[in-house]
Amino acid sequence: MYLGIDPQTGLIYEGSGNPDLPALPLPTVTQAKLIEKPEDWNSLPGGLASDPFKWVFREDSFDTSTRIRRGRLYQSYGGSQPSTHHVARHPYDPTSSSSNVGIRIQKSLNAYMSCYELLNMPRKGLGLTLALGGGLGASGWRIIQAEMLASRAVMVTLKSLSSYDILPEIDAAKIAEAYRPQVAQAMERVLDSAFRESPISVIDHCRDALAVVLARWMTQNGGDPKALSDDLAKLAGAVEKAPHDKVCAGNMGRVVALLHNRGKTNQQISNGWRAPVEEDAAMAVQALGFTLRELGWAKDTSFPAHP
Repeated sequence: MYLGIDPQTGLIYEGSGNPDLPALPLPTVTQAKLIEKPEDWNSLPGGLASDPFKWVFREDSFDTSTRIRRGRLYQSYGGSQPSTHHVARHPYDPTSSSSNVGIRIQKSLNAYMSCYELLNMPRKGLGLTLALGGGLGASGWRIIQAEMLASRAVMVTLKSLSSYDILPEIDAAKIAEAYRPQVAQAMERVLDSAFRESPISVIDHCRDALAVVLARWMTQNGGDPKALSDDLAKLAGAVEKAPHDKVCAGNMGRVVALLHNRGKTNQQISNGWRAPVEEDAAMAVQALGFTLRELGWAKDTSFPAHP
């Protein structure tokens, strides 16, 4: 299957042998880039005019509750972009009328074909991160399924990697004014790094944020101010005990502290530990979100009970 994009109008064409038929209704098409290392986030497409050789994703469905997208993935086709194609006149073309819709005309299109590059990768690319969008705005998605359709199109299923649906919004009114900037800064570092930096880096930011949150929550609730300089493992042990009795929050902190140690090469060698992976980093982010809710510093987003 082929896809063509008119760089002048943004109209989309498709076809089994060439992109020569209008795609109706007009689909949502986004530039895409495989993220193989953290630095790849710094070289996202700048737009069809400047980066016409990137992959493109044509969305077929999006479930807002599960944050799963399904659509067809295409790779650049041909040696130059744009290229000339004879296409049926598009009904949305501003120069068309009811009498000439369907008449073949010559168009300059950015052309794409089914993304066999993905299918030729190990495990068909499953588990890899796909960025959708461009340098001015992009989102991260995990490839969880790849299929070849009967039409020879490559269908992919994507799961959102946004940390904003994991980390709750902070209720600043519940945090002492002196601590708000420190908590906000620690949270911002986690949000900036999640799913964009290496797993070890994300875990480090979560460890720092948990230490900041636990220390300031305990101090604000009658604890010793010396806790502000304690490490996460010590803070996790202290928050479990009276008068705080936050056992679950303490366990979350302890787990993330242990994950942080697994990121050290010498610890991996001496203890035979595996290196942290993306799923471990996601768990660290989840642990931070759980702790914020457990301590009461997250905004309550639950719906009020029906009267």
